[in-house]
Parts: sequence; structure tokens; C-alpha cells
Amino acid sequence: MHVATKNLRNTKVIFVAVFLFSSASFWANGNTAIFSFAKAKRLAKKLIEQNPYTFYCNCRIKDGQIDRASCGYVPRRENNRANRIEWEHVVPAENFGRSFVEWREGHEECIRRDGRTFKGRLCARKVSSEFRRMEADLYNLYPAIGELNGDRSNYRYGIVDTKEKRYGACEFYIEGKTIEPRRDIRGDIARVYFYMDDAYPKRGILGGKMRRLMEAWDKEDPVDKVECLRASLIAQLQGNENRFVSSICW
Repeated sequence: MHVATKNLRNTKVIFVAVFLFSSASFWANGNTAIFSFAKAKRLAKKLIEQNPYTFYCNCRIKDGQIDRASCGYVPRRENNRANRIEWEHVVPAENFGRSFVEWREGHEECIRRDGRTFKGRLCARKVSSEFRRMEADLYNLYPAIGELNGDRSNYRYGIVDTKEKRYGACEFYIEGKTIEPRRDIRGDIARVYFYMDDAYPKRGILGGKMRRLMEAWDKEDPVDKVECLRASLIAQLQGNENRFVSSICW
């Protein structure tokens, strides 16, 4: 993210950490330390401490609350989700989840107490350790206003024709099942997609058309200091690097 007022304290200390963690053994693919989404959300609070802004609308987060005046956010609907922070999967869990047979078809272990079977996210989470690692990967999680997290759903990113502002001053556009985010987080999004596709191959994360879009966004919005700080903190919490960020940060 690119915010002029972002907290850049302890920059030198964290950049030293980036260097120390950049040995060949540290380039292990994917999250191998966090095995539950609940734990990931607890750890992710440290990311807010470092950079207290929501992802899509760039609203300041103060004492766990959304400061609407700081970003001009106006809810489309006034409800609980418009007032709370949720953790957005940049690569939606459903998009990679459907590559798991447990999500699509269920599993013999996915049986409710009443004898009914179930599938989908809960079954994949119950049975597959790889799904749990992917769901809990901190590189793929950003703090977002709950309303936008819900409205984004599992829609793809792209460029839309209709620039209707549905959320006040927030530049978050929806057309059909496509989301266009503000310009200064597009590179951040791209490098999350590159990382997830690299760390968890054969999960259908990046197809040809999406890859070309992400390559364009990566060039349009380069890595900055705040993204480096975030990546270095996640590396300490999770034990692996996003090389598409850290290789630039050096």
C-alpha cells in the first residue's frame, strides 16, 4: 500500500530483519507455520499495529475502529459489517478452495452429528492441511471494511467501465463480477497473486488473462517501503518470504 502517512518507525530494524531472513533456506514455498485461520487473524493484528489502514478504502484504523472521516467512506448499507474490520483474502479462499476434492465432493470424515455429509470450505478445512495453510497465509490477508469484504465476495479483479462510487470517496468499483481497486494497491495485489501461485502450484490461481493483468499492475505500482515492512514482519511471523516483494526490498 502507498500511504503518505504510513507508520515507518523501526524501518532500519525491520530492513535488517529482511536481510537476515534472506538465506537460501528461508525461501521455502508457502506457509508452514500457521495452520488455522483463527490463529492467522490473531497474528495479523500485528500488521494493523504497523500500518493501521484498511486495504481498499485506506481508512485509518484507530483503537480497532474504522475512522470514516479519514477516508470519506460512506457505507452502501449501514450495518454491522460497515463498522468492523475483517480479513480479506486477496486471492479468494473459494477460488483456490475449489481445487481441493474435499471442497468439491466432500470426504468420508465430513459428517455432521445427525449423519448428514457436508463439503465446501468447512470440509476442506477439516481434512486438508494444505488448505488450512493456504487459508491462513498472512501474505494473502489484508484488513478490509467488512461491507467491502462481503461485496467483493470471490469476484475477480479487473478494470471496469462504470466508475460509480458506491462507498463515498472510496475508489472501489464493481461491475458484474469484476472489482476494480484503487491504483496504489494494484501492485500489492499482483504480488500476492504471484506469491500464492508460486507457493501453492497447481491450484489454478493465475490463468493467462489474469497473469497478464497482474504483470501490468506489478509494473504500474512498484514495491514501496511500506510493502517491504509488511513483508518482513510476515516473514518473522510465518517463517517464509514472498520473494516477489523481498527480492526488490534488498
